[in-house]
Amino acid sequence: MRRAGLLLICGLLALLVAPGGVSFAGEDSVTASGDLVNLDHLKFLTEPVVVDGTEMALVHIYSEYPEYEWVDAAGEGLSAVDDVARAAVVYLWEYERTGDESLLELARLCLNFVMYMQTENGEFYNFVTDRAGTINEHGNTSYRSLGWWAMRGLWSLGEGVRVFDAVDAGYADTLAEAYLRTESAIGRTLSNYGQYNELHGFRIPAWIPASEPAVAAVGLLGLAAHQPAPPNEPTATPIEQNAKGHAEYRAGGHNVPHFGMHPTRSNAPGFWHDWGAHMTHALVVAGMVMEREDWIESAAADANSFLLRQLAFERFRHIGVVPYRLEQIAYGTNMIVQTYAALYRATGDIQYARYAGLAGSWYFGNNMAGVQMYFPETGRVYDGINGPTEFRVNRNAGAESTIEGLMSMIALAEIPEALDYLEVVETGGNRYFIVQAEAGERVVGTPTYFPADWTGEGYVSGGRYIGLGEGQRMRVALELTPEQASDEYLVYIAHMRQAASSDANVVWRVDTPPEIDGSGDDWPDDLPALVSDTARQFLRGAGLWQGPEVDSHRVTLAWDDDHLYLLVDVRDPEHEQTGTLRGVVSGDALWVYVTNQPDAQRLSAKFTLAQTPDGPQVWDWIGTGFVKGAVLGWQPTGAGYVYEAAIPWAALDIDRPETGMIFGFEAGRGVGGNSFMDLTGRDPDVAANLLSLILGEPGVDLPDNVTPQVALEIRINDSDPIILNESISPDSDHFWLDLVTPEPIRLQAGENLIRYRYAGEEGENPGMSKIDAFYIQPVTARRVLQHPDGRTITLTYNTLTGETSWTETAGNQDG
Repeated sequence: MRRAGLLLICGLLALLVAPGGVSFAGEDSVTASGDLVNLDHLKFLTEPVVVDGTEMALVHIYSEYPEYEWVDAAGEGLSAVDDVARAAVVYLWEYERTGDESLLELARLCLNFVMYMQTENGEFYNFVTDRAGTINEHGNTSYRSLGWWAMRGLWSLGEGVRVFDAVDAGYADTLAEAYLRTESAIGRTLSNYGQYNELHGFRIPAWIPASEPAVAAVGLLGLAAHQPAPPNEPTATPIEQNAKGHAEYRAGGHNVPHFGMHPTRSNAPGFWHDWGAHMTHALVVAGMVMEREDWIESAAADANSFLLRQLAFERFRHIGVVPYRLEQIAYGTNMIVQTYAALYRATGDIQYARYAGLAGSWYFGNNMAGVQMYFPETGRVYDGINGPTEFRVNRNAGAESTIEGLMSMIALAEIPEALDYLEVVETGGNRYFIVQAEAGERVVGTPTYFPADWTGEGYVSGGRYIGLGEGQRMRVALELTPEQASDEYLVYIAHMRQAASSDANVVWRVDTPPEIDGSGDDWPDDLPALVSDTARQFLRGAGLWQGPEVDSHRVTLAWDDDHLYLLVDVRDPEHEQTGTLRGVVSGDALWVYVTNQPDAQRLSAKFTLAQTPDGPQVWDWIGTGFVKGAVLGWQPTGAGYVYEAAIPWAALDIDRPETGMIFGFEAGRGVGGNSFMDLTGRDPDVAANLLSLILGEPGVDLPDNVTPQVALEIRINDSDPIILNESISPDSDHFWLDLVTPEPIRLQAGENLIRYRYAGEEGENPGMSKIDAFYIQPVTARRVLQHPDGRTITLTYNTLTGETSWTETAGNQDG
């Protein structure tokens, strides 16, 4: 851990302008406030310091209403690369726009902090805990990583090299050395370039860095920024590879879920969130730098369908399975503004300038709360909106919101055609409806109500879903006004696509318990094993993988009345574990997850097996202590090491194991960096993602494990029944959004009834249909806006054909 003295740089304090007085109502309009971009609040949050003899800057994380003084992140630290790197980008961009050389010095201070937080291998820590530069090396948001904060660090370094190359070549060279360390680290994660994973019928590029396109896209912005300074082949290669992954990874189309989007996670093709989702933005920027029209076209296809939905209907925070409109922040707004601004620069299409301005109008009150979020007089950006009322607005103005808002303002300030629409206000239009299935009326039978939130691939809306079994029926009503009933509609259902076939793995009973010494010598040779040895089984970080002979694990299980036994043969070139207790998280350990019954809603056990400096330890991450009664043995082998453990059933929250009992199980480990591979390749903290295991005993028959065929019947008002086959997943159960009505339908003014009942296999092998919600949207989205000069603007988007219109009707300005 690096420590050093601190000295305030008094000579630079003059650069940092304190923000103006507090106000959130009645501030001047955009057009009356002069320049759109005001860095005062960001400068106020920026504090110069000296660490190890180097001048650098902290950017304070929080600034709370009404005083707007500095507030630090309790438990995390004083300042973070996440914010300082993006502040550097803002200072550099605004220098280029205005020529204000003082901004170069602020950018230099921020970039010095970024370089200070970089490790020799190109990864980054995130937080410092004090002004002396003490690095938080083990926090949940500050460990050494090539994830979010590293990509933001790379972005700032790439922008820094590009800008300083023209004004201070020596400093640009210093930045370039740091930049290349991280570029090389990214290159090492691209060793699996050209390989694909299959998931739910999608062919997904396996090489996208971090297995998280939203993270990788920020890195692509850094690569693209560095490439022109000067153009170089080493940087061109990771740009090509990174951008190819993004361009190929799109889901659906105009009316086919998920509506043409670039997903934000490689292991969740139906999920997108707006926080930092720069995939489309980065594709346009990289496409311009590398003269690749196909990348720009991929971004435009998203912007002309998925992002356009958010302009023509309304903004949402995420989709997966249905849209979620709360928790809107500048961090999400900025990426939409940047995408459309970049597309305008790339194509010259005036429509993209209009869309950029319309997206930017969110900052000036054209949002669900009707509250201005950015104030040019002070440079503050409010932290977020969590409901359609001014009382649900977070009036704090932290670093992230301020920085992301300023990025938007800098992009918009150079596009007069966009500025014209910043003060428009929505006055009409139509909307979609989300009808919760679990809110319906029970008609026949009693459905099963399941609490749920994050599934590992998306969110269950409303926190619950229902299960309908044999003979069970429900209905739910949707009320429409006469105006709403004048539209045609498409009806979608958010439900579980179930695996067409599945086999529970058998865990066999043993008569004699093994000796727990790490050798495995006394285990029967014929016990089956669960193996993690493919790229598909990575939750994240597959690019770091060097193949199964270098990194993999093989899990053999057995049981008796007292214990579940584990024998785990790990391939690993080097065992590294310097931590103990909870500290094993940063080194080699095997993570084990258990549920005590089928359809469990939460884990019953989560523990690690680790060989520590204090010897073998089995740590309980739910009970936060050692697993009571557990015994662990460990031994090195020529290619890795072996864990052997006996875990009491009571520690798994299982009272009495019996032959035929089914439970959930997962076992995973990291292979370096922020990687994780397990048996399924899915998020093991979500109970539904675990493998199903069944306890077996030699000579005792097990119940047939035949997967029932599941289907749902849906009727809308007096329509003919629509049968939806749900046993269609090629791999695993997962929630998805499916179109129920392939042709548009008319709904009536007043009450509309949606009836739904189980229509699958019955009798001895019944199934269960699992339903989250109905998503009901007009075929043609329509949004009506009023301009301050009296113009009425109407935007329409036909979600079947993709056709759009933008019309403006002149009017007289009132008053």
